Amino acid sequence: MSEPQTDDRPDAGPHAAEPGAPADDLGPRRSLWEVARTPRMIGLLILFLAAAAVCARLGIWQLDRAEIRGAAAAQAALEQTEAATPVPIDDLLAPQSSFDGALVGRRVIATGTYEPDGQLLVGDRVLHGQTGWLVLTPLRTDSGAVLPVVRGWAADPDSPTLAVPEGEVTVTGFLQASEDSGQAPDALPAGTTDSISSAELLGVWGGPIWTGYAVLSESDPAQSADLELLGPPTRSGTGLNIQNLGYAAQWWVFGGFAVFLWIRLVRDERQRATGTDPFAELDERA
Repeated sequence: MSEPQTDDRPDAGPHAAEPGAPADDLGPRRSLWEVARTPRMIGLLILFLAAAAVCARLGIWQLDRAEIRGAAAAQAALEQTEAATPVPIDDLLAPQSSFDGALVGRRVIATGTYEPDGQLLVGDRVLHGQTGWLVLTPLRTDSGAVLPVVRGWAADPDSPTLAVPEGEVTVTGFLQASEDSGQAPDALPAGTTDSISSAELLGVWGGPIWTGYAVLSESDPAQSADLELLGPPTRSGTGLNIQNLGYAAQWWVFGGFAVFLWIRLVRDERQRATGTDPFAELDERA
């Protein structure tokens, strides 16, 4: 009777390959970290990081361009504002009506008489790096409405240059929106305020009143030349060119995509070597 034949080949153990399994499955399974540390993947990582750095730098360059072009556009708008022909304020804005932000910087003309008893000094206003006072004077126009007029800036609140011109005057100035209310007038020293708020000024000067104010540029007759004029107000905004901002965002997205592409290559390389998806395995363990 013949002896039963035995298989002298070494047992592959519990991880022996199933019949028809890919040859790659016979080798040890590598983790994502091991695949990422291979020379090929490290070389690709350096290449993609360099590409991401270039994209980041190009995005910063586009951001700089956005600031430069935004400043140039703001300067052009300022020059256009200064050159615009002034119009009567009643043609643009009625007293007690809502102030349209598009009117900021428009040049207007108004005729009336200053009320010296109502003049206020607006504190903590900086001009040319120096802190001083805005001189805010009510102009009672021919229609009976009150127009707040910033006649200029002064470093000394007791300067004689703050004296209010007498008689009828015709003023030309740049429109500016009313500010938010500050402290109550009775909480501040007499003759001062911390904001140019039409709502608060209505209670002090009476009405009707315009819901904005004029920054004086010319006066007929002329006021004291020692009172420094402010110039046109600037419109609020980012001061950045939108098109260049979009280009900057695109370059940063490209840089982020380069890093994502490397991660995807590592995943695909590991999946190709083992026939399994490492991210699917992580989901199963969770």
